[in-house]
Amino acid sequence: MSPSIAAKDSTADLVAADVVATTSSIAARLAATAGETDAKRSFPRENIKLLGEKGLMGMLLPEKLGGLNASALAFARSVQIIGGSCASTGMVFVMHCCAVETIFRHQPGQEKLLKQAAAGEHLSTLACSERGSGANFYASASTSRQTACGIELNGAKSFVTSGALADSYVVSLRALGSESSINTTLYVLEKDTPGMEFSGQWDGLGLRGNSSIVMNLKDCPVAEPGTSQVGAQGQGFEIEMSTILPRFLLGTAAVYNGIAEAAMSASIEHVKSRELTHTGEKLNAMPVMRNKIARMKVAVAASVALMHAAARSWDESGAADLVSLLEVKQMACRTAVDVATLALETCGGIAYSGALPIERHLRDAQAGVVMAPTSDMLLDLIGRAALDMPLM
Repeated sequence: MSPSIAAKDSTADLVAADVVATTSSIAARLAATAGETDAKRSFPRENIKLLGEKGLMGMLLPEKLGGLNASALAFARSVQIIGGSCASTGMVFVMHCCAVETIFRHQPGQEKLLKQAAAGEHLSTLACSERGSGANFYASASTSRQTACGIELNGAKSFVTSGALADSYVVSLRALGSESSINTTLYVLEKDTPGMEFSGQWDGLGLRGNSSIVMNLKDCPVAEPGTSQVGAQGQGFEIEMSTILPRFLLGTAAVYNGIAEAAMSASIEHVKSRELTHTGEKLNAMPVMRNKIARMKVAVAASVALMHAAARSWDESGAADLVSLLEVKQMACRTAVDVATLALETCGGIAYSGALPIERHLRDAQAGVVMAPTSDMLLDLIGRAALDMPLM
């Protein structure tokens, strides 16, 4: 290895360590409000504000825009900490990072927005999902049409994380004149865009602080496509696959690995500190308890190792391996459910009652199985790749 490459790698390692250390330093503060966020179904405003104050909201953006230019591995490790502290905060953060990275890479002239995002003064998110699309998470029935005054957008997007509370949205719609659900174009819409309204309340089983509600677009005007259109007409699907999906898969996996680790840690602390009142036997003296803890430990370690390997490969090659990231999300989401379930079994009634955060972790973990791309679709895509079949 040449001295210049070694120096570059060393600098990257220092940046990564600093990003992770900064995230770790506020983990307890992020976790302190997680229970209340869940109980009240309240948006984690203070946590998002704290991430901004620490300079983490521009984690993936370049330094010239006020970002940290973090590596894929640093991103994964940091998001795992955030997600383990508060899963709702973790998903809001991941959606924000995916949105601003998309704007940075494909929409020139948005330096002001991106600098505000990096400073924690502007929250962005994705609005790509639609009810009825099933496993085709990338498909859109929402339409765009050319008018005398510009372009008008019509349709509805579902499960929009951060809901009406974000400042901007990366929205997918069918390209002008297209009848194909995957021939799409992306737009950035500001929160005060005429014709854009939000409806419903988020009452999900888990991730209760996400405010993932419905966005309705009614004759929504895009007077200047050059300032709001992301990429070219018809390029939406390509951008979703190349920019949004890899970061979403890695970020989501990190959140769910964080949930799994948090559930495991809560059960470990419980087993270390409790004893049977009628015999005085400590829980940690019981082989069955040690067996359950070991199963959790191995499962989390394996899932995190797979995630780290995919992130390192991305950093070293400069390109994301989509199939590897599909595997990473599938394993992380499945591990979160399995570990949280095992943690509940380990701690028993006290965990089920809500006295421990384990029941919240289990509810949050369930979202990963149905969050697009769903587990069934992930397995199908992974199987297609293994059989040398086209993914889509």
